[in-house]
Amino acid sequence: MSKANRRNYIYGLIIGLFFLLTLLFSWIPITIFAEKHRNAWLGAILQQACGIVAVVALANYLKIRLFSRPECLIFLIPCLIIAIDNFPFWSYFSGNMQLVGTNPTDVLLFSLYCLCIGLFEELVFRGLLFYLLASYFSKDRKGLIKTFVCSSVIFGLAHLTNLFGGAGLPATLLQVGYTTLTGGLFAFAFIKTKNVLFPACIHALYNFCGLILETPQNLGLGTGVVFDIGTVIMMATISVVIGAFVLYCLAKYPENERKTLYNRLLGVNTEK
Repeated sequence: MSKANRRNYIYGLIIGLFFLLTLLFSWIPITIFAEKHRNAWLGAILQQACGIVAVVALANYLKIRLFSRPECLIFLIPCLIIAIDNFPFWSYFSGNMQLVGTNPTDVLLFSLYCLCIGLFEELVFRGLLFYLLASYFSKDRKGLIKTFVCSSVIFGLAHLTNLFGGAGLPATLLQVGYTTLTGGLFAFAFIKTKNVLFPACIHALYNFCGLILETPQNLGLGTGVVFDIGTVIMMATISVVIGAFVLYCLAKYPENERKTLYNRLLGVNTEK
């Protein structure tokens, strides 16, 4: 067996095995803990971890450079603000929501749950999908904008699958809307830093802040009313300001950064 064939065989085996495990953990119930929410967290962690290995192996096989030397880290500040703003401060400090899950095991499992989801989804949507769209569209500024928009919209539409899990249509459509916007935020973090780990961390923090005060039945650590009127107004105001800043930065995205992005992601030089 030639070296190239051996490499293909090994990568194919790893990708296939961990993709199969990802599917299996979505069907196999975890019953290690007496508490259902802990088992749900652990099951999701195992599923996402297997998915992460499969996607990283696929990216390495395709020679997609998702872990380049990071740049422009200062532009993560507005992304961090949005992630932290996803915590319902108004609801919490007004007493409408309380944190009840303070057990170290719960906190650890919940944190790993958020981290694995953020990393897996960013590897898929700001990794593989972004790469495929960037390869398909032109390598100029217009092509980058199309890649940015389409990857964000597809990320949002992917949440329509929640309908099969019993979620209501209005709530799902609302989720599709705001996840499309957050997908744009994560894509912005990726094209500025050129390293998928940073949008993954932003994504994980966004999930942590937004889900921590959900009830244990919804895989959170809290109880009460999450979205009161004060929380909604606060989140919306900050989101509009940061959103405008992100769009401005995207419109002014420097040509040298665009060339560096395509060179690292696709391994091509573009002078357009």
